[in-house]
Amino acid sequence: MLSKNPKTRKKQKEEKELDQIWTKNVKTRDNNMCQVCMKKVEGQNCQAHHILPKRIKGMRWDINNGITLCYNHHKVGNFSAHMNAIWFTFWFKTKHNKQFRYVIDKLTRIQSK
Repeated sequence: MLSKNPKTRKKQKEEKELDQIWTKNVKTRDNNMCQVCMKKVEGQNCQAHHILPKRIKGMRWDINNGITLCYNHHKVGNFSAHMNAIWFTFWFKTKHNKQFRYVIDKLTRIQSK
């Protein structure tokens, strides 16, 4: 929901545009393939997932804080990022270790400031 305050509304619009650019870049990097099942995904079934939540400043638009997932592996399946965070974290660390270490290192640096 957009704010009534013009400055806040402008910021919200800019953030939405940056979110869309981030999403496109993550999907492009991953060739529009779910990185769990390695199937090509299209339309609304092709989703970009934030590894660390968007609210963590400094990570929201970092392409390395994202991964392409199908709807099932993103939102609803027993083995999805949102329904089974422990499984997802273990899977991500195992299958994308370099990216996992980058995200953890960056998070550690952000938290130590």
